[in-house]
Amino acid sequence: MGTSLQEFARELKTFDDRRVVLKALRTAIRKPFPAVRARIKASALATLPKRGGLNAWVAATKVSLSVKATTGRSAGVIVKGGRNSTGGRSDIRAIDRGRVRAPSWGHRTRASWHTVAVAPGFFTTPVVEAEEWREEIDRSVDAAFETLRRG
Repeated sequence: MGTSLQEFARELKTFDDRRVVLKALRTAIRKPFPAVRARIKASALATLPKRGGLNAWVAATKVSLSVKATTGRSAGVIVKGGRNSTGGRSDIRAIDRGRVRAPSWGHRTRASWHTVAVAPGFFTTPVVEAEEWREEIDRSVDAAFETLRRG
């Protein structure tokens, strides 16, 4: 990327068709996301324990993308994963950090739960290593900047 986001934001504010440019930019950012989502699910199946079905259960997590903003200091993309379970919302972040809460076998009381260590990074590693996504974002920002410069 040849320019900073501050320059992009300054030029975007003065551009008449900025909504068209922002819509094209958001569409280009979302375009490679299904491949990243598939990698997250494949990573869960490959790295998390198969016994007891934890890997399949976590692979069924709903993964979503939101383009937070495309200008200014708060520009960014947020990738979220979440899943409901019997007791409420599951802590997918803790599983990604390598910690899973599980009941002791045969016991379901509140005091019988313990923490189990699993391989960390099933969610964050595929997102960070998505080179084609990073390249697509750089290309789309450069294309939007060129559109602004052409007027």
